[in-house]
Amino acid sequence: MPVNLNQLRVFEAVGRTGSFSRAAEALGVTQPAVTVQIRRLEELCGTALFERVRRRPRLSQAGETLYRYARRIFALTDEAVEALALARDLRGGRIRLVAGRTPAACHLPPLITAFKRRYPSVEVQLLVDSTDRVVERLLDLKDDVAVLGLRPPQAALVSEPFCDDTLTLIAAPQHPWARRRRVSLAELSRESLVQREPGSSSRALVERHLAAHGIAARVVMELGSNETIKRAVEEGAGVAFISASAADLEVETGRLVTVRTIEPPLVRPLFFVHHRDRAASPIVGAFLEIARAWRSQARAVNAATRPSRGRRPRSPARNRAAKAWPTAGPLLE
Repeated sequence: MPVNLNQLRVFEAVGRTGSFSRAAEALGVTQPAVTVQIRRLEELCGTALFERVRRRPRLSQAGETLYRYARRIFALTDEAVEALALARDLRGGRIRLVAGRTPAACHLPPLITAFKRRYPSVEVQLLVDSTDRVVERLLDLKDDVAVLGLRPPQAALVSEPFCDDTLTLIAAPQHPWARRRRVSLAELSRESLVQREPGSSSRALVERHLAAHGIAARVVMELGSNETIKRAVEEGAGVAFISASAADLEVETGRLVTVRTIEPPLVRPLFFVHHRDRAASPIVGAFLEIARAWRSQARAVNAATRPSRGRRPRSPARNRAAKAWPTAGPLLE
């Protein structure tokens, strides 16, 4: 039985005010219009919703039941309107982010911190998942914004650049390559390689790069996170390509070493991706606005701290600090 919400609103007003005339006044309509709507609703329900007691309407037993539901329905409606107003003004609401393990651990935390400082009342949820499943979640509108290492081909998804993620080759300090100035990719065919799991964008980049150079890698392990890969390399399981930002701490403390290759470094661009239907969301718009500002600030910092020709390169620790996301400025005020 489809219920007309306008009729239900009229019914709720009569039940609340106890009068057809007062309900008409509250709704801004005529009393005959209220009478017509109540009559049609009673016909739809197949029962009387009001009893006449001293010429005044009183809810019948069926009317009492419907009135309780009507009150709940319009209370939820008012709550929804209020929630939308809060979300529009960014005084409430929620944004759901999803990313792979490296962006979630290395690139998003400072950005989320900046967003929360500006909009403390907005709840931020961050889910970590593989690239394939991230795309599925965006298409199903389960999440608002993703960080991916590729531009999804689906027309429903909108992408824009975020930052570049450099992959570096790591090894244990006792590995023979740790004492080498440079190695060639061709030597990888004779070395044990620890890889990320299938579906990872960083793994796909490594495989494309090696295939382009005619390298058949000898993969000995497939692991699902940067942390497990680093531990395996530390224990001497082999070498691995990993995001430079994910290995900074271990390289600084001497638990791992970076191995320079003759070929140029592997760089994968990271993108912010969202569904076209999310473009009008004020919260998504606010998050992307801060993300763009972060991107501009980071590029300015990197350009200002890039060593000029002839200058001595920075130490790894100083270089990491210089190239880190900005930690001060108007975004954090």
